[in-house]
Order: sequence, then C-alpha cells, then structure tokens
Amino acid sequence: MGPLLAAALLLGAGCGRAVRSTIRPNVLIITIDTLRADHVGAYGYGPARTPSLDRLAREGVRCADAVAAAPITLPSHSSLFTGLYPPAHGVRDNGAYALSDRAVTLAERLKAAGYRTQAFVSALVLNRRYNLSQGFDGYDDDLWSEDEPELFMVRDRPAPRTAERAVRWLQGWEKDNRGKESPRKPFFLWVHFYDPHQPYKAPAAELLRSPSPYDAEIAVADQGVGRILAELQRRGQLDDTLVVLTADHGESLGEHGEKTHGIFLYDATVRVPLLLRWPGRLPAGTVYGGPVRSVDLVPTVLAALGLPGGSETQGTDLLPAFRGETAPPALPQYSESLLSEVGFGMAPLYGLRLGGTEWIRAPKPEVYDLKSDPHELRNLYAQEPRLGARLDRELETILEDSRRRALPAAPSPMDRETLETLQALGYLAPRGQREAIAGVVGMDPKEGILLYDKLEDARHLAQRGRWAESETRLREILTVTPRNLTARSILALVRWRQGDPAGARQEYLKVLAEDPRQSRVYAMLGNLALAEGDLAEAERRFREAIGITPGFVEAISNLGMIQALRDDEAGAEAWYRKALAADPGFPRGIRRLADLYYERGEYAKALPLYVRTLEREPGDFAALVQAGNCARRTGDPKAAASYFDQAARLRPDSWVPLYNLACLRAVEGDPQTALALLEKAMAKGFRRVALLEEDEDLKAVRGLPGYPGLLAAVRGKAIRP
Repeated sequence: MGPLLAAALLLGAGCGRAVRSTIRPNVLIITIDTLRADHVGAYGYGPARTPSLDRLAREGVRCADAVAAAPITLPSHSSLFTGLYPPAHGVRDNGAYALSDRAVTLAERLKAAGYRTQAFVSALVLNRRYNLSQGFDGYDDDLWSEDEPELFMVRDRPAPRTAERAVRWLQGWEKDNRGKESPRKPFFLWVHFYDPHQPYKAPAAELLRSPSPYDAEIAVADQGVGRILAELQRRGQLDDTLVVLTADHGESLGEHGEKTHGIFLYDATVRVPLLLRWPGRLPAGTVYGGPVRSVDLVPTVLAALGLPGGSETQGTDLLPAFRGETAPPALPQYSESLLSEVGFGMAPLYGLRLGGTEWIRAPKPEVYDLKSDPHELRNLYAQEPRLGARLDRELETILEDSRRRALPAAPSPMDRETLETLQALGYLAPRGQREAIAGVVGMDPKEGILLYDKLEDARHLAQRGRWAESETRLREILTVTPRNLTARSILALVRWRQGDPAGARQEYLKVLAEDPRQSRVYAMLGNLALAEGDLAEAERRFREAIGITPGFVEAISNLGMIQALRDDEAGAEAWYRKALAADPGFPRGIRRLADLYYERGEYAKALPLYVRTLEREPGDFAALVQAGNCARRTGDPKAAASYFDQAARLRPDSWVPLYNLACLRAVEGDPQTALALLEKAMAKGFRRVALLEEDEDLKAVRGLPGYPGLLAAVRGKAIRP
C-alpha cells in the first residue's frame, strides 16, 4: 500500500466516514489581506457579514488563537508558504526583499507530488518579482488592467474580479494546455484577496449595510470566497478539497495610536482567523483553542496529504491536535515588525506569546497578561521583569534557530512603481534613513508613532490635492527628523505638483546627498529633465537609476523613448525589449514598442502589441485608434471599425475616430457614408484642410456633390498656423 493511499484510508477511518474515491485531495488556500479575527462573525463579531467564512467555521475547524509571523503582507505570506520565520526565510519587509530560490515553498512540494499549482494575487506587493511564485504552474499577478491607484497607493484588484479569474481557472483545471481532457491531477490553488486593506473603497450598497468601511470590504472579500466555494460545490469537488482560509495580518483601526498596521505587534494586527474545512478528515464545528503559528500551515497540510517535508520547517504538524487525538501543544508564537526600523530608523520590535503571556522586546519592554488584559492596555514589565527575561530567552532561542536556517539573501526586486508606492506608504525607507536619522535611531515605536501618523496625514492631504497643507505637515516632520528621507521625497513631489520643479529638484538632491543609491530619486530627476526637454540629463539620470536597480522597467522604457526622440529606432527598440524582458506585462513598454513599429509601417508587428496594451489599459484612446489603423492595413476592416467605434465611445468629443472610420469606409467603397462621418467629425472640431484635400483614402469622397460644401465649411473654420 502506497503512503498516500494509507494516509487517505487512515484519515477516512479515523473520522468514521467512508473513504472517498479521490485519494489525493485538492488544496485551496485563501488569504484575505488585513483581516483581523475579531471582525469575523464566527469569531463573535455580531455585525459581521461573513456568511462564507462562518460556513467554513461551522463545517470545519476554527482556530481561536492563530498568530501571524509579521503584521505586513510579504513577510507573512513567505512564512505561510515556507514554514519558516522571517529571520530564516529572509523576507523582512515589503518591496526591498525577495524570497530566495533556496527556499522550498508549499507549491514546490505539491507540484513535485503531482499537483497542478495556480495562484491569483490581488496586489502589487505580491508580484512575482518577490519570488513567491516559485512552484506555481501559473501565477496571476498581472494587475495592469486594473484602475490606476490613488497617489501613493498600491495597484490592486477587487475580490470579485480575482474570484472570477479563479473560477475560470477551476472550470478548466482538468484540461491540458491544448484544452483537451487529461488524466486527473489534483490542484493546489492559492487565492489572495486584498480588499480589507486601506484605502477602503467598497461599493455604496455594502457601505450602507456594514458598520464601517473596513467591515464593508470584509463583506466583499467574503463574497469572493463564497463564489469560489460555490464553483467547487457545483463541480462536486468541494468535499474533496482541503480548504484553508487565513489572513496575513490584521488592522489596528486606531488602537494603540496606530491607524493601520505594520508597526505594532498587538492582537489587532497579528491575531488572524484560521479556518480549515475537510469533511470526514477534520471534525466539523470544532473550535481549536491551542496556539497556532503561520509557520504551522505547511507541516500540517503536508501531513494531511501524507507528504514529507514538514520536519524541514520551523512549524509543527497540528493535524492530530485539530482532530482531538492529542492535546494542543504549548507552542511559542513568534512575531516581528521591522517596519519601524526599515521605515523610520527606529527600533525594531520582536514579540513572543507563550502560555497566555505576551512579551515584546523594545527599548521600553512590554509584558501583558492576555487572559486578563486581552487588549494589551496594562504593561506589567515593571512588576514582572523576570517573566520578561524568561520569555526573552525563549524569543532568542527562536532567533538563534532562524539564524542557523537562514537562507541566502535574494537580489533587490524593486522597480519604480514598487519603490515609489512603498516608500510613500511608509513601508520602505531609503538605506541612509534606515542607518541613521538624527535623534530617532533606537526610538521606541510607541513614541515614534506620532511621526508616522503625521506622515500618513501628509500623504492623505496630497491625495486630495491639498498640496500646501501636505507641505506644512512634511516640513514639521523634517524639523524634528531632518534626515527623514521618506518625508523629503514626498515633499519633492508636492513641490513639483505645485509648479515648482526647481524646488522639487532641490529636495531630491538632498535625498541623494544622504543616500546616493536611491534609484527612484534618480528616475524622478530624469522625469524632471524630460519635462524640461533636456534629453542628455534625462538619459544620465535614468542610467543611474538602472545602474542601482537593473529591473527598473520605467527607467528602461524611458531610455527607449529618449532614443526614439533622437530618431534612433534601433536603440529605442533595444531598450523597449529590455523593459519587456524585465516585466512582460508593463503596458507602457508594450505601447511604445507598438508605436515604434507603427511609425515604421510594420502594422502586423504593431497590432498584437496594441492588443496587449488594451488588455491592460482598455481606456488607452490612442492605442484604440492605432489598433484600428493596424487592423485596417493588415486586411481586417471589421476589427478596424470595432476599434474606431470603441475609441469614439471612449472619447465622444473627439473627431479622430470618426475621421479614421471615414477613411475606412471610403476605401471600402462607401464614399457617401464616409462623407457623412466627415461632417460629424467637423462638428466635433475637425479642421484639417490638408487632410481633406490630400489624403489618398478620401479620393472617392472628393468626387461627391456634397464634398465642396464640406471643404468650404472646414476652410471657413480652419485654424491656420
């Protein structure tokens, strides 16, 4: 008997249920970003609208004491999928870190066991450049077609759209790459929803039904969960799927002075829901009260599937405890936050929970009795220093074990959008700032939270276009911490938006004086030079940017544009191709390469690139028009007309789509329709006399009786140089 069959028989018999025909179950893991446990109905929150999560709790195991390894997305997910703590896997923050190739992920283990593996992520912070994609056959992180994010915010995809993409994948997972039925392979599917993350932007109907905007976004994410569960049930696969739902971290919502998350290690940000459903193998309606860590997920899932590898993690197989076969082990729950250090140069925080007591290693240490003080309001360290010392030794044991397991560091994966958004969010500070901010190094985050909140206020003011007020807040921060490069970088942008490029340049140069390896700042200086028409200076700055961050796609693409402006087509094409090699989905690089082919008259090469651009940015008016012209010139008039019609609907005030459609109709042999379209174009501002008189496409129109009147009308209104 093989080990997988034996495991399946054992699990089925242990729960008193007949063994299903599916020997190897599917695995579905859903992570909901920024979801605190106490805002879920199953965790006792009355106003919650979380029927799908509550169903999982009723039909499976609900973990009442699950703790995340870090209150920030990328490190926490890295722990979830490797079974290692951040000091071991090496991902300590968003943006500046990538998971090492030496890490072994759950996806890699399941792929090796014959699973089809697929991921759908909903935010830039989990882009494949951070290497959580290893082991997945498909990793859907192409967010370029989503709405442009607010200033300083991260590009993301709403839960309904992510859920639909996951459902479409489920509808075809049993087929091979050619769409043919193939021998059944179980799937491992990871779906990440971002919705409860700030800024909260749930639909109005959800806002009306929910007690807060945060809860409204949780309700939207819950609907996404329900959509996926319904599809599995429709396909008869739900009960043959091990479903795990959890969160990467929570949200402070103002507790302890923190508005969102990332700095503190209190319950609000590290206590997360954890629900497991697997009928017949896990008992339904069970509440597991023992301590659980994010690193326990990998060994527990592997054990449930009868697969090896769990012992190579820092986690514990909790399957016997979940099933009531053993007592819950007394596990120490480790968490860390380096955002205060990485984001502001303050002291990092390290935390440990054990036996109902919480220890936080900080300049001002903290001890809490979580049983009598669940909201961590009474610091007992002054009365219990020995208890703090004992817990700190436990903490050091975990850190030492992590150092022994530490994976080699991966290269920085940052590009322009990543750097700019993460630094502006306060998720990432420049290296020089991390090393030293005068008067702040070693400051306890409990004291420094006021500075962090003031920076957040400055960002929000800038988002609303209140530039002068934002500048006031930023200068207040810089008065206290003059080497706060995050604040200074935002100040530079604020100065630029207020029409002061010289002031912006001055602030950016101050940043470089503190930290000359700021690739984002070199790129911003390049953009300033481009706006002023100084191509040589712009090229120098963009080259400096990619010298520091070779995968900086926007800087690479801009170097191509500079070569195009110099009429160096070969040089431009080379740079555009480098940009697309770094990020195949980068729409600006795709569009610029398409424009290059279009200008050469290579329409067959340009058209598929315009199509790719429109898949990511369907509102690109010029790309629609150019795609129409390419389709026309490659012999597809129907597609050309469709593109022109889409452009006309997008910009009903523009004459350009109508003129191009008129040319199409004229060369198709319908000059009368073409004339009518030209008259409509004139009503929308068409004044190009030379085009009417000389465009070869309009030759047949010029023979119509109505043409002289049109020409006279256009001449009479023509704007001449």
